Amino acid sequence: MESLFQSESDQKEFDENGFVKYPSFISAEQADELFRLYQTTLAEHTGIDRPFITTSHSNDHNLIRKVDEMIAGMLEPQMKKVLTNYKLLFGNFLIKMFGPDSETPAHQDITFVDEHNFPSISVWVALSDTDEQNGCMRFIKGSHKFVFTLRPTHAYPWTYENVRAIVNERLISYPCKKGDAFIFHHGVIHASFANLTHEPRVAAVLAAYPEHAELIHYFLPPGEKTAVRKYKMSKEAFLHFIKEQPPALGEFVEIEKFDFKQVNAQEFEGFFK
Repeated sequence: MESLFQSESDQKEFDENGFVKYPSFISAEQADELFRLYQTTLAEHTGIDRPFITTSHSNDHNLIRKVDEMIAGMLEPQMKKVLTNYKLLFGNFLIKMFGPDSETPAHQDITFVDEHNFPSISVWVALSDTDEQNGCMRFIKGSHKFVFTLRPTHAYPWTYENVRAIVNERLISYPCKKGDAFIFHHGVIHASFANLTHEPRVAAVLAAYPEHAELIHYFLPPGEKTAVRKYKMSKEAFLHFIKEQPPALGEFVEIEKFDFKQVNAQEFEGFFK
């Protein structure tokens, strides 16, 4: 695979761990400005009425486009300093309201590219200090390499569903300061704690992918077990994407039969030896 990072050491860390942490990716003042931009969309976001809110939950392509432009305008200048040969996908605000229901369980993000040949990534930036009380990020190093799997929307047999308890034990917490960032592979297992403070925890995330990769999307219709629908995508198709539906602006390619492997405890522990 061609390099996605300008620094050889960053590329090596990403290849091995599935993520790289960048202290002070943006300044505290830039993080505050991005938070103020979020506040201009506060009503639209809180109106989604979920314990963990992402802009995409709105299914409002005008809001999604507006937020994407806000986040890209702030983060892309910094991305250009550390990344190479990439294209922007879309940005979201991520809001953890306060309460135990705001925990984000261990998961992997959906498939955006052919991961046999390319990675796709998220740039996740804290807009306030984060710790285990308000929902800091958690990762399992190297988990993007454990098992190859398609990750369609919106429900599928997750590879690690039968070993969730062990997965949770293996997650490592990564508290960070306002303005710190993680650049992570969409296939790495990650999670975040519930927000048990009295203030919402807000982060900004911007997805990207290698410039030579084609965007794709996999959709597993309800009731299907192995017949995955594959679509050719564009950024515009993702901006208009409605959750729990096949992509309206995607170009249907084929039905791909895929056996969703389920890992057992012995296999999972073997990944760490």
